[in-house]
Amino acid sequence: MKTSNYLVKFAICCASFFLFVFSFHINEFFDRYALYAPGINMIFIPAGFKLLCILVGGEAAVLGLLLSSVYMSFGVWENTSLLQMVYFAFASVGSYYVAVRLIKKFMHINDTLNNLRYVHIIILSVVASVLNGTIHNIVYVWLDKVNADDFLAHSAAMIFGDFLGCFIVIMFFNLGIELAFRLSKRDRRDEEKGIRFIAHVLNRTPL
Repeated sequence: MKTSNYLVKFAICCASFFLFVFSFHINEFFDRYALYAPGINMIFIPAGFKLLCILVGGEAAVLGLLLSSVYMSFGVWENTSLLQMVYFAFASVGSYYVAVRLIKKFMHINDTLNNLRYVHIIILSVVASVLNGTIHNIVYVWLDKVNADDFLAHSAAMIFGDFLGCFIVIMFFNLGIELAFRLSKRDRRDEEKGIRFIAHVLNRTPL
């Protein structure tokens, strides 16, 4: 039982890693139009996948996201040490993890996410984006990646880009869950109709 549990967590970790890397490469198509500064994009789809992975996968997803954030930093930052990239990763992933834990607790969102509503999506997106944009840029200023005078502008740009990415990804995820739920309910109704029809033919019971 413990072995299977570890395998599930390992799979979540790996899936989170590859989802973030994949979404990061997809987001590069928007760089021509939406890149504000190194590490800041006005449309940041990976933020949504990061939020989704943490919502679904918890701590196992956090580990995968930390590793993927450090990995992707090599392609974003020049003349930056590995330790600085680790700081960036903890600022990014840590802020999202804290946001998810807080909102799930205060909004009473189940671990199964079956009571996740659009208002929750908006609140999660806003809180995670604001927390990340603020903490991330504090670290940028601390490590001389952003001038202190540009802190507010860079924070606002990151918050806006993260919010769009979060809202888009989580909204489509929730739509997919709702669609699957409705289809499963319709299949059950069709199955029940079929059973009643068979019973009617065999026993002449009313439909």
